[in-house]
Amino acid sequence: MPGIFGLVSKQAERSRRTNMQNAETLRAMANTMRYESFYETRLSDIGALGIHVGWVGPSSMVSLSTAGQGHGVSAFVSGVPFCEGSHLPGRQPSGSLQIADSYLRLGERFLDEIQGVSAGVVVDHTVGQSLLFNDRFGTERIFLYEEDHRVLFSSEAKAILAVAPDTRSFDPVGLGQLMACGCTIGETSLFRGIRILLPGSVVRFVRRQPYRIRRYFDTARLEALEPLLKAEFLPKFCETLKAVVARYFELGSSAAVSLTGGLDSRMIMASLRVPAGAVPCYTFGSMYRETFDVRIARRVAGICGQPHKVLVLGEEFLSGFKGYLDRAVLISDGYLGFSGAAELYLNAMARGVAPLRITGNYGGELLRGVRALKCSIPKGEFIKPELQNHVERARQSFGQTSKIHPITFALLMQAPSRYGRYAIERSQVVALSPFLDKNVVELIYRGMAGWRHSGDPSVAVIDECRPEMLTVPTDRGMLGSGSRLAGKARRLYREAVFKLEYWTGRGMPDWLAKARVSGVPTTLEQHFKGRHKFQHFRTWLQRELAGMGDFPLPGGARSGLEEYIKFSRVEEMIDLHLRGKMNFTEEIDLVTTLLRAEALLFKPSADMPTN
Repeated sequence: MPGIFGLVSKQAERSRRTNMQNAETLRAMANTMRYESFYETRLSDIGALGIHVGWVGPSSMVSLSTAGQGHGVSAFVSGVPFCEGSHLPGRQPSGSLQIADSYLRLGERFLDEIQGVSAGVVVDHTVGQSLLFNDRFGTERIFLYEEDHRVLFSSEAKAILAVAPDTRSFDPVGLGQLMACGCTIGETSLFRGIRILLPGSVVRFVRRQPYRIRRYFDTARLEALEPLLKAEFLPKFCETLKAVVARYFELGSSAAVSLTGGLDSRMIMASLRVPAGAVPCYTFGSMYRETFDVRIARRVAGICGQPHKVLVLGEEFLSGFKGYLDRAVLISDGYLGFSGAAELYLNAMARGVAPLRITGNYGGELLRGVRALKCSIPKGEFIKPELQNHVERARQSFGQTSKIHPITFALLMQAPSRYGRYAIERSQVVALSPFLDKNVVELIYRGMAGWRHSGDPSVAVIDECRPEMLTVPTDRGMLGSGSRLAGKARRLYREAVFKLEYWTGRGMPDWLAKARVSGVPTTLEQHFKGRHKFQHFRTWLQRELAGMGDFPLPGGARSGLEEYIKFSRVEEMIDLHLRGKMNFTEEIDLVTTLLRAEALLFKPSADMPTN
């Protein structure tokens, strides 16, 4: 569900010719985001207010995401919002109608009512104003670019790149952040002049007045909430989680649960209160063997009486990898490459199961302090000094900003950092996570202080909602039946397997790669491959993907990236990796992704990859 886009004219007087030009710009933005055959488009040219706004997404989401003019208000939304105070008739009124109704009741205070991950535009035809907003955690992204005579906005940067030629180059600050952190941070984007709306922001456009941006939400309010005792937290959290999950099944489209072998998706299954066979479940699997995720998810689904399916990343993906890679780079605006191609392939399969995908994403970050967002300097010495300075500044900046409240870090830094993966998921399915719901988050802030010294509340939640699930061990060996000694042994074994698969796979250290002549690394890799992970790009690059012509570097003239990257050194790194002498998986992925982003996003006249 790619989302919203549009422009707001800053000119006091707008001629018919200007309105026609703006309408043409809007259509060009729509064409850039309509990269799937099952997408539809809705455009609205409100020339009298100088705003032109559009929406692109699956046909099944049109009624949920767009609302025509009613009582002088139009609304376009990206994501799936819920408004707490909505009393519209019907089982589950569309998010856009709820937004419009809430705005009519509360004015700009409607933003306080919104739950869920969403962004949107509300146009008030009566008073002549428009409000552009994102969700309080910035997960549903809004890109902004200002020109002399207009402001462009979009859920995806590619729509702005297509109509604003001055933006078609990499921003060195954003590039340095991507190199160091795997994402850009705060308002910085990958592209020159394009900024990202900070979490919990609203932009107010009024005729003949400068636009104004304000933050409508501050996590300091959550950090200051009155703490809950453990005995109070558990029943409240379970009740709220059940209500949020139940709401997802009232949206009018079929939903499925994306199950893993961990605790977060299990909490969702424990909170389900539906008949047997009513909710399909699926798990992403490896082509080499059944992962722990698959085995455990099948058992969890069985306890709940729900069907389970395995979606395998296999030979078909590898044979079409270049196409999946290009489409993933395009969809993610250059933020994700190899792993994005895998996510695209699997989420397209998931769409065949159900258009709504309910996941346990962010549960570990919020409840157990898992920190997936980290900072590291790429190895190989392929970065030129100018960019290296930006990489070092990004590392220093990350060190300072990561010292904030741990839950706030998870919400305002880790959640938005997943933009690339989130963009790819939402291009195929509507991804919903109850752990980003407003009420769930508030309870986590209030309740985690009581659990600080007494373990993880996730297990207690499962025990409260569906205790029989505790008999099934997790992928890392937690829980399960048997004696305490057997439990400890199981956990040690699975943790060891997890680490050994990483060390013999994508994370293989160079000293082990150099020992490859002994055959030991290869033997170990074959033994552990696919026990936890379903992506295996280190060896795929050396074998299955090695004969792909000019991949991963393009032939002939290169790019503006020569200002920042030593391509002669990159070629050496590729050669060392392909011969198994060193492991440069991450670096090859990064450089390849940037090169493909440049080719696909900076040349709108080129044919864009479509499904």
